[in-house]
Amino acid sequence: MKKVITSVTVCSLALCALASCGSSAKGGSDIVGKWAMSDLSNADQSVDGGGIIFTDGGKGSVYLDTSSLLHFESEGLNVGGTVLAKDYIQEEGKTLKVSVMTNDMLVMTKLESGEGYDGKYSLDGGILYDSIVQGMEKQGGESFDKSNLDITIDFDGSKSEVVFNDLFTYSTKGKKLTVSGFSGFLSGGEGSEATAEFKIDGDTLELKDSKNTETLTRVK
Repeated sequence: MKKVITSVTVCSLALCALASCGSSAKGGSDIVGKWAMSDLSNADQSVDGGGIIFTDGGKGSVYLDTSSLLHFESEGLNVGGTVLAKDYIQEEGKTLKVSVMTNDMLVMTKLESGEGYDGKYSLDGGILYDSIVQGMEKQGGESFDKSNLDITIDFDGSKSEVVFNDLFTYSTKGKKLTVSGFSGFLSGGEGSEATAEFKIDGDTLELKDSKNTETLTRVK
């Protein structure tokens, strides 16, 4: 998980400089849901929180609360505390670009409309996208396929959330979680697959791979 966070941390520094079952059944009913990690809300990570989303279809996503890093205001786009005026924002149809000194910071396509610039977008290019891709290529190795990368950003007032949609597939068998696709998600994986032990106690999920133990809390 922290490997994905690192990619956003690196790209956030670049942005601020210009203004990171082995069984046949897929998924697992108990593990399905949105789970927040407990130790991501700190300045070093440049994000306000994040975690994992397990769907009942055997797909998994990673989400990050990037509210402090990116959100729209009436004056423009707030990037890590620096507000880029509307002059830096260009809209053409459903495409929105934020450019500084001829460099595209964000290239996005609007999927769902909100008030003003708010809404849900797909992230298609720019410094943020390129930095994420470079980081994930380095960390994911053979398991990472750029063509399958699907990143959305949901802007809502002073909030924003980045989601790496369907980043991996998963299955469970007993206490074993098997993750396929982006193997950089867990430590100790070989090729495009990694495993971990998991334990659910009420609204708490514990994931233990070959190197680390992570504790997550169900988001309701």
